[in-house]
Amino acid sequence: MNTHKILALATCFNRREKTVSAISDLIRGNPDCSFTFLIADDASTDGTSEALKQFPEVTVLHGDGKQFYCGGMRMAIAAAQKKQESYDWVLLFNDDVQFYDHAIDYLASKSNQYVWAGPTCDPDGKLVYSGILRLSKFRPKYQHIKADTPEGVRCDTLNGNCVLIPWHIFLHLDNMPAIYRQSFGDYDYGFMITRKGYEIRVSDQFAGMCKDDTPIIRTWQDTSLSFRERKKLKESVKGLPFKEYFYYLNHNFGFLTAVIYSLSPYVKMVLGK
Repeated sequence: MNTHKILALATCFNRREKTVSAISDLIRGNPDCSFTFLIADDASTDGTSEALKQFPEVTVLHGDGKQFYCGGMRMAIAAAQKKQESYDWVLLFNDDVQFYDHAIDYLASKSNQYVWAGPTCDPDGKLVYSGILRLSKFRPKYQHIKADTPEGVRCDTLNGNCVLIPWHIFLHLDNMPAIYRQSFGDYDYGFMITRKGYEIRVSDQFAGMCKDDTPIIRTWQDTSLSFRERKKLKESVKGLPFKEYFYYLNHNFGFLTAVIYSLSPYVKMVLGK
């Protein structure tokens, strides 16, 4: 018998096999959970939307190809907030996570007074995404953590790879700010949760496996590239665009921090660092 009623939200683009696999793993591997999915497909051209028709639990929300991660998640969150039906939990997840059996069963068995971050590891078992501690009030310095007890460990914000939010808390949360396209949305969403007085805890068990998708080569941090190339990559959607980063820093760390840390990447590029 399914005891946990879960509304699961994700966004996808041209990763049909991964998207189908993640949803299949969640349904098959968590017999104590009953899932309903809202999946934002940002105009995939690989047949993702068609493939998702095999799941009666899935409703596909169609993007215009310009939503990227944060825009897709805003679509899913907005649709979830309009649902008339009640749930026990809302699951935010990434479709590149290979979820372990009973991972969500385990998270959903925990206290519904907290938001739970399910940590993920790489193929070598190294912690990759999780709940995040803020190490400084004024500097954007963080530490990813994993609990060592079932009670979990308090954290300040989170990655959006696997997040379980009690329904009664979700209804009081805002959406991700519209300025974000690819990055910062999940960090900002986590900080918003804690600002509203809710506690985020990270679990003691890995929810699944996924690779760290933050390479250095051919990004703005690649010192082998010219300043012009690095600047172009930095201001791209998947880089570190100035307006979005400034907003994020100002919103969560203050104006002075935003000025210093949004300009410092340009100084590093000029110096070839």
